[in-house]
Amino acid sequence: MPALRTSIDAKRRTLQWACAIVFAVAHALVPHSASAQARTAASPAQARGSAAQQQTEREADAAREHGDTQASLKLYEAALAHRPQWQQGWWYYGSLLYDANRYADAARAFRKLTKLNDQLGDAWGMLGLCEFEVREYPAAYQDLQRTQRLSITEPSLQKIVDYHLALLLNVHGDADAALVLLSSLYVGGVRSEDLQVAMGLSLLRVPIFPADLDPSRDALVHDAGNLAALLATRQYEKAALSFQDMFARYPTVPFLHYAYGGMLASQARDADAEAQFKAETELSPDSVYPYLEWAFVAMKTKDYAESKRLANLALQRNANSFLAHYILGNSMLLSDDPKSAVPELELAKKLAPQMPDIRYSLSRAYARLGQADLARQEQADFRELQKKNAVDRLQLVKRYPGAQPITGVRPTTTQ
Repeated sequence: MPALRTSIDAKRRTLQWACAIVFAVAHALVPHSASAQARTAASPAQARGSAAQQQTEREADAAREHGDTQASLKLYEAALAHRPQWQQGWWYYGSLLYDANRYADAARAFRKLTKLNDQLGDAWGMLGLCEFEVREYPAAYQDLQRTQRLSITEPSLQKIVDYHLALLLNVHGDADAALVLLSSLYVGGVRSEDLQVAMGLSLLRVPIFPADLDPSRDALVHDAGNLAALLATRQYEKAALSFQDMFARYPTVPFLHYAYGGMLASQARDADAEAQFKAETELSPDSVYPYLEWAFVAMKTKDYAESKRLANLALQRNANSFLAHYILGNSMLLSDDPKSAVPELELAKKLAPQMPDIRYSLSRAYARLGQADLARQEQADFRELQKKNAVDRLQLVKRYPGAQPITGVRPTTTQ
């Protein structure tokens, strides 16, 4: 198993794309330039100092452009010591340190830049990558997640950020979100052993980094990665054959039946999906996930007694699963027991306030109990959240074209 690389295919030099990103940084500097022009005329001594500073900055840029890393680092250090608000300088300084594998120093530079301008998605991305390299994983997880709300200007940096964020998501137990990112990279044309292994680990819900994989499990994880690639590209017939082959070769491996059930559920093959989720509960009896999927399919097919039973089994494994409370409450509502449904749906709402389906069911339960004001409020919240979710879903599709969760029935909100 090769060591985990900083990029997906190989470590890309930051300078290959830094020039493209600097336009965003330069744009952020315009207010500083405008305010400088508006100041009163500087004294001769100030003018000489300013001229010397500008000369140092030009020399730093020239040394960087000529590939003289050591000289440019010294010049950027000198320039930034006298003008610490120089955003472009911090960007280039941090980029040079990153390319020199001085990740802790680079992190300090990018952290300074994010303090000067907290809207630069590129800077947060680079900061998170540096933190990842020095194994500051909680900080890397937080800072890479920030890039999901901000714009990254360079596609190659976006891919590297998405890959490392996916690794962290999987380690944090959110394998489905990790697979959305990884499958999008695959659909977008990225091919590498690192990506294959990461997809395999996420499909099997193994919360480790590729570099920590036991060599004895290489074949299994590579096969799972190939299977995840088939699912990502919607080659379902080939995927079904691959599942059968893996069942024969790895009959006791957890979460293979779970993944197959998710594929079948996405194709509305409910009975077949249920059989796979049931098989997974036998292999992974302590996991909440197969019970949730099985319960969801049972509710969809109107077997409410079964969906309530399975939701209760899921709650025995995770009492704070919003989806288990939702399935239980909604099944109670649909089987003419709105009074029992309300506490479950209210708890589901507390655990997942942004999920519109919960609000819709809660509004119906309140209406059935004659609580008109509460029903109207939940209905209004449902419509608002539904619109927001539609926008979020559209942005997700635009940002990660072709990506889809491997499981077909669970909402995207984290358990």
